[in-house]
Parts: sequence; C-alpha cells; structure tokens
Amino acid sequence: MSHKLVSNKAVVYNAQTQASSVLTITPQATSFNDNEGGYNGGNTHTVSINGIVWANYGLIGQVQIDRVNYTIDSTAWDAFSASASEAFQTTSSYDNVVETALEYIQANLTPIYGLSAASWSVEM
Repeated sequence: MSHKLVSNKAVVYNAQTQASSVLTITPQATSFNDNEGGYNGGNTHTVSINGIVWANYGLIGQVQIDRVNYTIDSTAWDAFSASASEAFQTTSSYDNVVETALEYIQANLTPIYGLSAASWSVEM
C-alpha cells in the first residue's frame, strides 16, 4: 500500500530549468520518542514526523526536492490522532499511524512551491 499526499496540480519546482511536476509527499518516518532523563528538560514524550517531497514520483525521473519535519508533544499527537481517526481510510494500526502522520503534515504544511495545505490530498 502506498501512503502519500499528492498535489492537485503541477507546479514549477526548479526555477533554473523550469521543470514542473505534480508533487508527492511520502512519509519517511514517524518516531515516538521518550525523552525522559534528557538534557534539554523539555517535553518528555514527543512524536517526530518526517516526510519527503518528490517530483515525478513513481516515474523514471523521480527526484527528491524537499523534506518536511515536525516534532510535536505526545499530547498534541494523541488529540490530533483521536480527531483524525473518524475519517481513517484504513483499519490496521500501522496504516493508522501513517495516515495520521500524513493528515498532520497536510494540516500543518506551510505553503510550499505555491501550494497551500488545501492543495494536497491523502492517497492510500
């Protein structure tokens, strides 16, 4: 199963060459971190979400053009996950974590390459 966010239109991703593509964000990793005893004294439990932005995804010329990274408090993750769970397209726990990560990326994505958060859709 391929989990991804896909842009609703092609955009120029390389100003020098004027290369354009529909963009795709794939989840690279979602990590649940126990920071108890850490030196930073911050939140003891966090969730790190990492994704890769691709141009020409799935084609011979696919290229990684960017990354998106978020670190959030576990309480915020739990609340977001609970609110997103009603619309899950999948039923396995693994797929639910990945889908929650994609939904979080979409909801918190600052405009990139001229695409707002509303310009992306989750595909499972």
